Amino acid sequence: MNTNGSMKMPLLDTAFHLMDGARSPQDFTLILHLRDAPDVDRFYAGAKSAMNRFPTSASCIDGHAWVWRENKYFKLKILSGVSDLESRSAIEQFIDEVFDLRHQPPVRQTLILKGQGKASLVTRFHHSAADGLSAALWLGHQLNVAYGLEEVELERAPFAELELRKLQTSVRRSQFAFDGGSERLWTSHTRRSGKRRWITIGFQAAELQKACRRIGGFTYNDLLATCTLEVLSLWNEAHSCGSKIGLWMPMNVRREAFKGFGNGTSRIRLYARYKPDASLVEKCREVRRQVAWTSKHGEWVVPEMAYFTRLPHPIVGPLLRGYLKFPSVDMATGVFSHAGSWIANAGEAFKHVERIECVGLLHPRQSVAVNAATHCGKTWLTFTYDAKLLSETDAQQLARMYEQQIEIARKELF
Repeated sequence: MNTNGSMKMPLLDTAFHLMDGARSPQDFTLILHLRDAPDVDRFYAGAKSAMNRFPTSASCIDGHAWVWRENKYFKLKILSGVSDLESRSAIEQFIDEVFDLRHQPPVRQTLILKGQGKASLVTRFHHSAADGLSAALWLGHQLNVAYGLEEVELERAPFAELELRKLQTSVRRSQFAFDGGSERLWTSHTRRSGKRRWITIGFQAAELQKACRRIGGFTYNDLLATCTLEVLSLWNEAHSCGSKIGLWMPMNVRREAFKGFGNGTSRIRLYARYKPDASLVEKCREVRRQVAWTSKHGEWVVPEMAYFTRLPHPIVGPLLRGYLKFPSVDMATGVFSHAGSWIANAGEAFKHVERIECVGLLHPRQSVAVNAATHCGKTWLTFTYDAKLLSETDAQQLARMYEQQIEIARKELF
């Protein structure tokens, strides 16, 4: 624990900082649609309190360190009296803005007031400072303060680096992996813009969750991941493109599962290794087998790379980006994540959230991210895509294909 005003950047923080670029920004956005929103000044109070509780969120990067810059740098942009179309356009512009972590903190917010107590709280987190669970903890505290459920924290807490789980021996590559890397997703164009757009669908989750437990052999998360694999596979098949489909799935590797602000997320990779004509239930069980194997054998273990956090960023940055371009480095076909238990542990004030959207980040070799959030018996699933690689029509088609997979699941599970 560091009681000073700075902290050396951990490995994962450094990696996301170095991978950041105009065509592949390494930040993500959570859009919380609220009912019974409190007064604007309560959002400010909650944000400043969250920055005191989690000091990295009010810090800037100086060399290899996070340096406390106080919460005076935090800005909450307020919009009111705008149409749905204007609101969407404002969020797109907000997400397109460039982060400069040397001069700006890694958390930004826009609050859109919609009248009759409804509001949309749009929060961008740079992945250099926070993963999805950290974002939920930060927002949970902000909202708890805003709704009067927690006291404001007036003093800055000490910096604290996350402790990650480890294994004595671990593998770097799954036994289920394809030779070489996974194939890319077919896209309408090949040159990315760095501008992210998204489409969100929602469906009832409670009965599906119960059915997964009743049938056994896989989880609800496995079902959502399998549906994502199926959509990516069918998409490439429809466009006569590559069939080696892989899924990049973040995995929480904290020693204490729901504690600690920062980057406590590694990843495992899943592959469409099942028979195409197998039932969806059989495919889910195969995905569960892969999750169990990679979890046991430690594909998720974060490697020790001391030089990575010591060499000057202008030297190590190009080396890292160049390494990730090698075809043998498997960055998967697309990204899938699911926030369920994270949200349940975020804070009591989340009961005021009626819908959640997550605009994810995209690595240069990934064209789509599928981010799910399950809350109050419903799953909200957001497709994030680069506006130049895929069209809105493409994204809508991907979303319809996912809805079709959910219908197949209902027929098989009920």
